[in-house]
Amino acid sequence: MMAGRRAVAKAFAHVAAWLLALLFVPTVGAQDHPCNVLLGAPHVDYGRLSRATLAVDAHGVLGLPARTVALHIHCSEPGDMVLFFRGPPADAVAFRFTDQGRFALRLRDGRLDGLPVDLGWVDHSGGMSRRTDDRLAWTPDQGLSPVKNGMAATGRDFSAQIDIDTYVDEGALKVSDASRWVVTGTVDMGRAAAPRELTLQADVQPGRCSVDIVRHVSFGHLRSMDLDSHGASTRIPSAGNGQLRVVCDAPMPFAFRVMRDERAGTASAPVGLGTSYKDGELFGLGKTGAGENIGAYVLHWAAHATSDQGDLRATQSLDGGRSWLSTEASIVANHANAGRVGYVGAEDAATGPARLNVLDVTLETTIFIAPKHLLSLGEEITADGLVTFEIVY
Repeated sequence: MMAGRRAVAKAFAHVAAWLLALLFVPTVGAQDHPCNVLLGAPHVDYGRLSRATLAVDAHGVLGLPARTVALHIHCSEPGDMVLFFRGPPADAVAFRFTDQGRFALRLRDGRLDGLPVDLGWVDHSGGMSRRTDDRLAWTPDQGLSPVKNGMAATGRDFSAQIDIDTYVDEGALKVSDASRWVVTGTVDMGRAAAPRELTLQADVQPGRCSVDIVRHVSFGHLRSMDLDSHGASTRIPSAGNGQLRVVCDAPMPFAFRVMRDERAGTASAPVGLGTSYKDGELFGLGKTGAGENIGAYVLHWAAHATSDQGDLRATQSLDGGRSWLSTEASIVANHANAGRVGYVGAEDAATGPARLNVLDVTLETTIFIAPKHLLSLGEEITADGLVTFEIVY
């Protein structure tokens, strides 16, 4: 009987040990990750990228639309809130977004357990920087922590906003095949929480547009006796405006930009006609054999154009494509600024150029011959203007 009781007791001991093991395993797992990291929008999609609607800086870099993602961390017990972002570094301050792009992160508006807090930099060894602020850059190999009284603060709940600024080289958009750019990084709290992924994505589609334009607009012959004899310039409207057609192999937004006046330095502003133009709106006509400026001409983008999407009206950007303003009037071309001209439906006045396959638009031209007494008219003079513009898409 005693032996039987010992066997039963031993069996109960094995069962008890087994139950304790089952209960113990998940308890250890929960302690390994006492915090949960949440992102309001873990997938940031920039959509299809177009050179026509993205601003290009002086170094040929395109700025993608700024994005903000909400961050929230909840922990079962009060603890450190040191955060690192793990991703492929582009340099010491930004992360790589494809081989020709980069993105920078900034953390701001931190709140710990419901109260606003400053943020501070933390290195891998846990050392705290003296620099604290309500917003700080979140760089490779540099952690961030909520701060109180100059020290890393602990708590259960932490929230903040992540600002994302992304840039790509303009040349990266010149692709022959459709491509998708994807990069993924993680918000990392070490053993306190499972890493949470943040993904950035953009699509680049191949696109080609052909341009057919009447490059030579003739104003015919003008006799010296036809020039104004009272000291004013002579205005000569074109008998036939330039007709421009753009045909693209897929619907896409595009705009026009004047690159340069190929007769720079020869424009002579009109006088005595009651007209006034900015220097960049006057294009040169070359010089006489005696070295005198022949005059100038002005180009107007027509107020309306026709397309495969119907009748459109002109829209203009003066800040490199950041903002657009449509107009019912023609737009004077300017070779001295970053102005872009496109065409759009009335309902999309402020959204930038329409997505088109075909566009037909008129270039209106007016010549101003310099005052007669300023020109050597002993021989025939050829007024020869030339302008280069590009289509941006």
